[in-house]
Amino acid sequence: MAEALAVVGVVASIAQLHDFGTTVLYRLNKYQSSSGEVTESFHQIKMELPLLLYTIHRIQEAIDAGSVGIEIKKALLPVIKICQEEVVALLQSILTETSSKSDDSSPEKGTKATILSAGQDGKIDFILKNIEKYINTLTFYYSAVSSTLQPQQGSVS
Repeated sequence: MAEALAVVGVVASIAQLHDFGTTVLYRLNKYQSSSGEVTESFHQIKMELPLLLYTIHRIQEAIDAGSVGIEIKKALLPVIKICQEEVVALLQSILTETSSKSDDSSPEKGTKATILSAGQDGKIDFILKNIEKYINTLTFYYSAVSSTLQPQQGSVS
């Protein structure tokens, strides 16, 4: 029973994280097209977030292929959940705050959006560090499950 819950939990969490990441990328592209530019920090998120999404996608493929053991699934679940809580919540708040304030119809909309996003640089830097941390952690798990190294048979003299 615990195995089934671990599998369902990991799969559901990966799907939620992937969906949100895709939504964030869409919103960043929309934000960029409406304001004409993005700050360096937002640009960094646009570069790092696809790598996080790719990593969780590869883990999902490994789970679907049956090459991820129950212990790894149990270990992955809290990592993915915390990633969702930290990264998703912070990105959501920044995007909501920035885009809702920059959706007016004034001629200075692009300038306002840039100023608002620049004010979020500290938070964005914190998010970027978290994204990088989760990429590293999840890559470690993916490497562990996809390793083709086999233990040697017999003893070495």
